Amino acid sequence: MKRKKIKLGIIGKNFGYNVIYKAFVKNKNFKIIAFSFKSKKYDKNKFSKKIKIYFNWKNLILDNKVNSIAIATPPESHKKIIEFAIKHNKHIFCEKPFTSTYEESNHICNLLDKKKISHMANYEFAEISAFRFFKKNILNKNTKINKIKLNWCMKINRPNISWKDNHSKGGGIMFNYVCHAIYYLEFIFGKFRFKKPTIFFDNKNNINTLKSHILFNSGLSGNLKIGIFNKNSKIKSEHKIEAFSKNDAYVLRSKVDKLSDQFEVLKITKFDNKVSKKISYLFKKKNNISDFRIHPTFINSKKFSTWILEGNQQSPNFFDAKRIHLIIKQLINSSKKKKI
Repeated sequence: MKRKKIKLGIIGKNFGYNVIYKAFVKNKNFKIIAFSFKSKKYDKNKFSKKIKIYFNWKNLILDNKVNSIAIATPPESHKKIIEFAIKHNKHIFCEKPFTSTYEESNHICNLLDKKKISHMANYEFAEISAFRFFKKNILNKNTKINKIKLNWCMKINRPNISWKDNHSKGGGIMFNYVCHAIYYLEFIFGKFRFKKPTIFFDNKNNINTLKSHILFNSGLSGNLKIGIFNKNSKIKSEHKIEAFSKNDAYVLRSKVDKLSDQFEVLKITKFDNKVSKKISYLFKKKNNISDFRIHPTFINSKKFSTWILEGNQQSPNFFDAKRIHLIIKQLINSSKKKKI
């Protein structure tokens, strides 16, 4: 018997089309039937004539044919959209960080109590192939890791200040980068806490940095540095996680110059009493020109459809995202320097 497709409406034009649409269209359990965005100026060739275009997200949610929605709008708008979707019993897939504050996320989670509504927050890094390889073939092989180091530095070249630069609107370093790191670090290494965090917010120079020690419940420790720098900075752009054992270092890394940059996994073996070392590529990056976020978002779409069709709760869901909001709130409150 042919399975009935889930009819999806997407709210948000940019990320909504470039990532959400391109990911969900690969999932045969969904039929994308509607899009909503503010601007009436759009490339009509991007969308099938069978897709209905709304210029008001409420009208999309009120469409009786739509039984699930994907939200790709600025986080400050998430609360209102999700409240309305819950009221009308729509399943909800939302781009991270899922609302812009812990209080808003807690409110939404309370509304979901006893509701038969599937919900996902799109924390996609844990579904990147190199991340999965890193966990399965290194950490799950009883490799004894003593220490980790995370360095994620981004050079930003935006012509205008937007919500993406504003913490109170669900942007800035915390909601664009740190939230991802919290989710994938706990996915890979287990629960942890920050120790002696220092946060610098300097909007005048477009420099935002988090530095902290991190302590995992397993006893593992590490150092973390996440920073946003202006385009003229001498800081090297990179996204790198290093895991150190007694004799080896395992490196998960990617350039971050383009959205098509892929992750790779390396093993660096140090030789006793020698300066030399051996570098082995355990997982090579693929020559891919597509946005690296599309495939892991597709994997999350599959989990979303599984929850809707089979009733099996999946992660990352809104309760997982609420926990990340709480950690970020505690992190800011415990920071030595808070300039927001």
